[in-house]
Amino acid sequence: MPGEAAGDLDSEKTRERELVRRCVAGDVAAQHELVRRYSALVWSLCIRAGLSPAEAEDVSQEIFWRAFQALPGFRGNSRLSTWLSTVALRRIVDHHRSPARRDIAVGAPSDPGFPLPKQPASPSPETDAELSQRRQRVRAALDGLAEPARSVLVAYYLGEIPVLEIARILRMPEGTIKTHLHRGRQTLRDHLRDLC
Repeated sequence: MPGEAAGDLDSEKTRERELVRRCVAGDVAAQHELVRRYSALVWSLCIRAGLSPAEAEDVSQEIFWRAFQALPGFRGNSRLSTWLSTVALRRIVDHHRSPARRDIAVGAPSDPGFPLPKQPASPSPETDAELSQRRQRVRAALDGLAEPARSVLVAYYLGEIPVLEIARILRMPEGTIKTHLHRGRQTLRDHLRDLC
């Protein structure tokens, strides 16, 4: 019944607000509970955004540190998972902007406009070597993009984050994000034309 679903959502929001209140009060058990509940979400966002497992581990810890610092400002208007995702995505974008970052692991995004084809389930050694060379070229092309186009492309293609959410995270108008996305995509196509 629709009333039950709304009641379940209200009940979950109440539980989340209580968990946040306990975390802010310094309850270590509540802090561990928050990390336990949301570590898979944070890890998944890091990996989907192209971070290596080692980077994802480091960035995940930073995300939770930032989240605990910002928890007193959590008002409960949105789900805790949505709020934490925003904290995570901002940190991930910062990571990709950092000049000291390591190579990003470029996967095969689902968008057909992206210049890297999907990897076969069990590639032959020749196919694997070819895909590795393509990934290196895509990484180099991404690294050559100016900011914020690089962060926008990483968030959109590797993080699979919608344009509206990227605009909110980067605090830019949606039209500006679309422009960076279009120009960045065109630049990548120009650099990688022979791969397409």
